[in-house]
Amino acid sequence: MYEKYSLIHYEFVGTGRGLPDTPEAAAMLENTGGEVYAEVLKADYLLRGWVDVLPVFPQADDAFRRRIHLQSFSHMYSGRGYYTSRKDAQSYLLIRTGKGRGILEYRDHTWALEEGDLFWIDCRKPNSYRTDGDFWEHTDIHINGSDAEDLYAAFEKNGSIVLKARSIPYFHHDTERLLDAYVSMDPHRSIKVMYAIETMLVHLITAEKSGQQNMPENTVRLQELARYMHEHYREPLTMEQLSEYCGFSRYHLSREFKKLTGFAPNEYLIRLRLEQAKFLLANTDLPVRSAAAMSGIENEAYFSRLFHQRTGMTPAEYRRAMRRQDYTPGGKQKDLR
Repeated sequence: MYEKYSLIHYEFVGTGRGLPDTPEAAAMLENTGGEVYAEVLKADYLLRGWVDVLPVFPQADDAFRRRIHLQSFSHMYSGRGYYTSRKDAQSYLLIRTGKGRGILEYRDHTWALEEGDLFWIDCRKPNSYRTDGDFWEHTDIHINGSDAEDLYAAFEKNGSIVLKARSIPYFHHDTERLLDAYVSMDPHRSIKVMYAIETMLVHLITAEKSGQQNMPENTVRLQELARYMHEHYREPLTMEQLSEYCGFSRYHLSREFKKLTGFAPNEYLIRLRLEQAKFLLANTDLPVRSAAAMSGIENEAYFSRLFHQRTGMTPAEYRRAMRRQDYTPGGKQKDLR
């Protein structure tokens, strides 16, 4: 699935500590952004096989890099004897096994990695992963940023840091959306990359560790609908479309969806759109009409009225307040929700 992204291909055999010291690995650093990989590759390793690496693109807005950003993306074929062992690297790593087998050692546990398995770890903690057998084909995604720690903490609370393929049906779609955003020539690329990463991570955080076979069918269908709404909220969704998607009548959908989420479907959709709009207003200089459209509300006048009704402020007032980080006289930050 990665053929269309013009990844840079390297074949290697080498060992090292810290940064790579072979000509091939040094060339990889030179061509793909040494400062980024200096943190990502802070490791002991034995490289054996080949890797396709996504070129590093210039970041148009450093503010978004501090929130959450992509450090590196690679698709690797590791031969017998390959390993990486590291700690104190400022990165969070997702690895998904394509074919072959691998082994992960992390926080005094060992996991056997089979086809479709994915793990997510904090590279500041001691960790080691290696080929189990003749080869291990895997996709590696390094991320970092101020939100990464909180998102990882939420993921870790769910139990095992290894997910099975059946629990992550959205991974291929999420990965493709991330890569499409990253390679696009778009003034809003940083926003789209950040959104794509966060969507991927939320899907991992909310993945069912034991699969969905033990969940009531209605709950499974409603969770699928909620995920669909999160992916398509920019579109003009109607109750008829939502009912058709999950196979419920409008009345049954409204009742059951509210039981699961606390909100009727329309209210959930409105809140989803407004939260996106708040984020864009607080973190970008987009015109209000653009923030509204990117949040799924094309009519600027309606958006402004709705925003004022829900927050007590106009979009412009909200933006100014968030930029000032207003405080009440008592010293507490205002509740801007």
